[in-house]
Amino acid sequence: MIYLILAILFSTAIFVVMRLFKRFELDNHQALAWNYATATVIGFAMSAANGALTSPVSEPWFPLSTLTGFWFILTYVLMVVSSQRSGVTVTSLSSKLSVVIPTLFGVIFLKEALGLTQVAGIVLALTALFLVVGGKDKKQVNTEKTTLIVLLPILIFFGTGIGDVLMKITETANGHENDPTFMVAFIYGVSFVFSVLLMGYDLLKGKSKWQWKNALGGVVLGAVNFFSTYSVYQAMRVFDNVVLFPVYNIGVVCLTALAGWLLFKEKLTWTNYLGLVIAIIAVLLITMNP
Repeated sequence: MIYLILAILFSTAIFVVMRLFKRFELDNHQALAWNYATATVIGFAMSAANGALTSPVSEPWFPLSTLTGFWFILTYVLMVVSSQRSGVTVTSLSSKLSVVIPTLFGVIFLKEALGLTQVAGIVLALTALFLVVGGKDKKQVNTEKTTLIVLLPILIFFGTGIGDVLMKITETANGHENDPTFMVAFIYGVSFVFSVLLMGYDLLKGKSKWQWKNALGGVVLGAVNFFSTYSVYQAMRVFDNVVLFPVYNIGVVCLTALAGWLLFKEKLTWTNYLGLVIAIIAVLLITMNP
């Protein structure tokens, strides 16, 4: 349970740090590269301290972890484009509703038990996510109708959901008895390679200028990001998908909403408050033994 709580706290901290990026006008691609670099260094340093450094090529999770690292950066790029074209609200809602995909994966392929109370909890969870994320100010949403604007949220939905599934598969390949630190470090290392390509493209094209504040912000984000992912992987060793991902997503969405209200004076509507109440009920139902 402690790792699930830490995963929710660290993931919420990611949104808080990224919210500060906008306030301090940080370059997203530069900060992203430093973020992945920091996460990679922390992971490898922890692995070295534990004597767990090996050749990643010899590990059973190597192919899937390479794909997962690429998927991390691909999903990020899609979310940035979708936020700009389709709106922040629609993008956030699409990414959070994707919890359906790893949940169904757990039931269908991993044969995880799912009782009526869990089904009711998941339905309430989706309702709560819609109310908390979708109940934001509609002025944030770009209403321009194009094929791209309609397609992007769909890609975010499947991209985020498949990313969660990949994390579960790599965790299974690593084995419950093995610490996931080295594997997480390798995944972030792959993401770092692709993020450097993005940053280099921006610098060469003159789309951004090198600033050390981007490095500082990226280092802070990288530390939080690593321990968020590490905690999720540890929680996977204890909880089934049908419990972990709904509770995790609900926790992050609700805590992020509260953090926005407390730290950034963001207004919550009555639908947001209703969503928070429903989310609490959903968590209680999902965590009941099937």
